[in-house]
Amino acid sequence: MTGDFIHREVHRVMAKYKTNDPYELLDALGVEVRESRAYGPHGLKGYCYFSKRTIFVVLNAFLPEIEQRIVAMHEAAHVILHQAQIKVAPMRDNVIYDMTSRTEYQANLFTADFLISDEAIEELTEQEDMDYFRMCKELYVSPDLMSFKLFSMIQRGYRYNLPQGLNSTFLKN
Repeated sequence: MTGDFIHREVHRVMAKYKTNDPYELLDALGVEVRESRAYGPHGLKGYCYFSKRTIFVVLNAFLPEIEQRIVAMHEAAHVILHQAQIKVAPMRDNVIYDMTSRTEYQANLFTADFLISDEAIEELTEQEDMDYFRMCKELYVSPDLMSFKLFSMIQRGYRYNLPQGLNSTFLKN
């Protein structure tokens, strides 16, 4: 799956389900969302699994709301892109932005393209006084998620420079 395929899939999913909200998407997909306090504030961020004909997404209840939203979208990406693998074994995400695994890389690109529109990036970059970190703040996303979005856009022909590398472990801390 290329970045272009993932970007097209994001738009297909948004059009089909008429939402850009991860929780509405999970609901439309028939996924049961749960929270758990079992992993503590620095433990497992989230996971998805299949049981009795139902897919479940479990989010760490200790995460801030904004981070839970990102993890929920990341798990939704697994449900959409990797459903066959979920049926074999749970997909657990200690580190959401893992670049060493093909499935995690794909879920990261899907998450970035789903949560951050190309148009929002273009609008913000037109402002003369806009810098990378202010852009992250304006869009309520971490610099690492923004890097995935810019990486996706670069793969599709946009001319942006990444101010930082893709950090595969930023949610671990």
